[in-house]
Order: sequence, then structure tokens, then C-alpha cells
Amino acid sequence: MFSALCTVLVLALAPGGWDHAGFDAEDSYYNPDESQINAGTIGDLTQRWSVALREKGGACGGPSAPLISGGAGGSVIATDERGISSYRAMTGRLAWQFDWDDPDDSSTPSMAVSGDVLVAANSDCNSMSDPDGRIVALDLATGRVRWRIASPFPVASFVVDKGVVVVSGTSPSDEQMTVAYRAADGRELWRKPRHEASGVSANGRILLVKGRSTTAVAIGTGVPLWAHKRIWYAESATPAADRFLVSDGTALTALRASDGAMLWTAEGKQSALLATDGRRVYRAAERTVEALDVHTGRRLWWRQLPVIAGQPVRAGGLVYTGGPVLNAATGSVVATVEGSQVAAGGRLFTVSRQRLTVLE
Repeated sequence: MFSALCTVLVLALAPGGWDHAGFDAEDSYYNPDESQINAGTIGDLTQRWSVALREKGGACGGPSAPLISGGAGGSVIATDERGISSYRAMTGRLAWQFDWDDPDDSSTPSMAVSGDVLVAANSDCNSMSDPDGRIVALDLATGRVRWRIASPFPVASFVVDKGVVVVSGTSPSDEQMTVAYRAADGRELWRKPRHEASGVSANGRILLVKGRSTTAVAIGTGVPLWAHKRIWYAESATPAADRFLVSDGTALTALRASDGAMLWTAEGKQSALLATDGRRVYRAAERTVEALDVHTGRRLWWRQLPVIAGQPVRAGGLVYTGGPVLNAATGSVVATVEGSQVAAGGRLFTVSRQRLTVLE
């Protein structure tokens, strides 16, 4: 059994990859292709390779869950205190590195793969009154900068889908703004002043909040699709992209993505820590994890943990919670692995204590 404090585990997919922080643009945190790491095999993993991530005293950013591009024969892309590094998935050999101009004033980026580019977005760390942001697209194979944009506002929300990058943010010196760029070349596609975006796309639909209203727009054009006189922020969407899971600060609500119809509301179930496999919604809050029926919002099971729960991740019949690993159908404890976990392709890519490690 592998156990490490503050560990992040991400998996190598075969033949695809883990292209977004939440596996997909829906932030479902669900890998439907994993089967090798399950209740019977999770305790038998051994280390394949491990590398030290770069450190820099005083750096603002640091390690985060890596992305996997191209499956087992591809690349593992990890953030570190200086920037971003890419490693060969099979061997751990360094492929390329990218450095921020000022690591002391550059936050840990949000990242996603689109085609043959890696898009990363982050913000300044030191300015309280007028922080800025930046978006950079790197060649996946070489790390060479394809394009970069200096954003006048810090990047608070980031999503990549259908070849489009959408960023959103505000500051004491900048009005709320949402802007969309083409991932291939950075060309601006549309912008919405005074609109706030959620970092979730349901098959090319994203949610924007302005005033007391929420509008779904097409990610490629910004064209409105439907609207509600409610404030909702998308936390996740189902893998089939037929519904958004949204929060208003007091409740969790399921909306049909195509027309905005309200399907159910679960009072008191608001949370940013969600995963969904299209059958259940896995919700973490404090020391509890529960599963809700995705069609009705009814609780199916509930589990109290001995530690604060992390981001739930669903793979191989299991739900990883940052400590106890649960049976996805019943909530029973199968194993314990400290940190945050994701599993696929029979491998675990881990970031722990400034090291990137792969287990299989």
C-alpha cells in the first residue's frame, strides 16, 4: 500500500490521456476506462519511477495534480515552483521545462490540453489592488511557446473545450470580465464585460453570471442559449453532458444542460468538491462523503471519514477521497491512501513532497 502525506495521484490512460484537472471539460473527475486498479489490486502497487520536482525559495506557485497526454506512451505534465515540466510517461525522463518570468509572483497555473498544445493560465500573487493574469500555450512535444496573452485581470476561472479557452476574473481595479480565445493561436473569439464564468463546460455550454441572472452560452461564440433569474455556479457536469451540477451557496441543483430545466434541488448540499459518473454524484464536505442519485438527488449512501475529505475521484469501482478509498456503490471502506488520488490505465501518477512518482 502506498501512503504519503499531501499526495496527488493521477493516472495514465490508455490510449487517451488525462487532459484536464477534472479529467474532462465537465470536471466530472470520472475515468470510465479504468479497471485494473480496483478493490482487489490497489494494495499491490509498486514504484516504477520517481523524479524530484524543481524548487525555488520564495516561489508563489508549486506542485499540483499533473496532466497525462497521449496515454502510457505519452507525457506527464507537472507544475513546480519554477514553472511547468514534462516527463516521459514510461521512464520519467525529462522532455522539456518552461519557466515563469517571475516565479515569486506567479501562482500555480490551471492547465488543460487542447490538440497539440498545453494551455496554462495563472495570476500575479503580490498585488492586492491591481493583480494581472497570464495565459500561455506551449507545444506539447517541445514546450516551445506557441502564443501568450497578458490579461489585465487575474484568472479566477479557466476552462478549455471544443478548441476554445475561456478565462474570467476581476480585481479592485478591474471590472468582472470573461474572455474566450482560440486555443490553437490565441485569437480572441468573444468577450462579455460584467459576466463571471464557471470553469465547467457541458459539451460546449458554459454558464455565465451577471447581476442576479445565469445564462448558458455556446463556448465557441458566446451566443446565449437559455437563462434563469438565479445565481448559479457550475461545479461539475455529467460525462454525457446532459446536466449541470450547480450551486447557489445553499443548495446543489441539477439543470438540464440543453434547456436549463431544473431537475432537482438538494438543500444544504452545496459543495465545490463533486464527482459524477452519470449514475451518482459523489459529494465531499468536511469529514463526510456521500453519494446522491444523479436523477433525483436522493442520498444513496453516506460515510464519515477520520480526516477532512479531498476532491472525490471516481475510477475502477472506487471513490478516492484523500484518505479512505470507498466502494462507489455502497460507500464501504476498501483501503486507505493518504492525499488526493486518481487511478487509470493500471497506473498512479503521484505528486507528493516535491516528487513526481508513478506506481503500477
